[in-house]
Amino acid sequence: MSSHWMPAWKCPICKSGHTVLVRDSLVSHESTTSKNSRGHEAWDPDWIELIFVAWGKCSNERCGQDFSISGTGGLEEFWNDEEGRDWDERYYPKMCIPMPEVFDLPTKCPELVKKELTSAFSLLWTSRESCAGRIRVALELLMDHVKVPKQADTKDGKRYDLKLHRRVEIFTEANPAVGAQLMALKWLGNAGSHDGDVVLQDLLDAFEILEHTLDEIINERSARVAHLAAKLTSRHTPSK
Repeated sequence: MSSHWMPAWKCPICKSGHTVLVRDSLVSHESTTSKNSRGHEAWDPDWIELIFVAWGKCSNERCGQDFSISGTGGLEEFWNDEEGRDWDERYYPKMCIPMPEVFDLPTKCPELVKKELTSAFSLLWTSRESCAGRIRVALELLMDHVKVPKQADTKDGKRYDLKLHRRVEIFTEANPAVGAQLMALKWLGNAGSHDGDVVLQDLLDAFEILEHTLDEIINERSARVAHLAAKLTSRHTPSK
């Protein structure tokens, strides 16, 4: 984003408007570390580190939700045909309250799953590993929703807790395609919990998978489409 523009995120409150930067609301200051670096012989404008706060507002006048935004920024080089080499300020949000949804959650999404995914959305910019961890918890809760067992019996009749990996395997036995996609989310959650090797694209991919799998599980999209196809076939297949 810049001092006069921000991305048009869909408003999570009204679902119809989008975020617009409030005019002249962005205020930035150079960090102390950045100021101290100016004496270095190799200093260049792209060393500048800014800290900013700004206000956004929902474009839907009936909603008018305010958004508090903060993050970091700096100078990015560009070529000006008249002046030659030039610099422009660019800002990168780290926090937004309320946080826009990365994707639209199904209306019938279980509240506990929705709560964890909302937390995951808010952590996307600040802690990728924690974001992956919330996705893993949401997956556990999704297994609860579809009634995959939490426990099993040993040969001698003792009860033990099933790990998420096994629960996803059980779900996959009845739903191979969706189950394979959920297993990918489980591996991402493991990475967030253990080795921390999570990049932004991993999380964006995970949210795209979640958007699809929730549509399949909660909204039963494939089943609905199959029903519609069967209905059309029965109505329009020529009789022999």
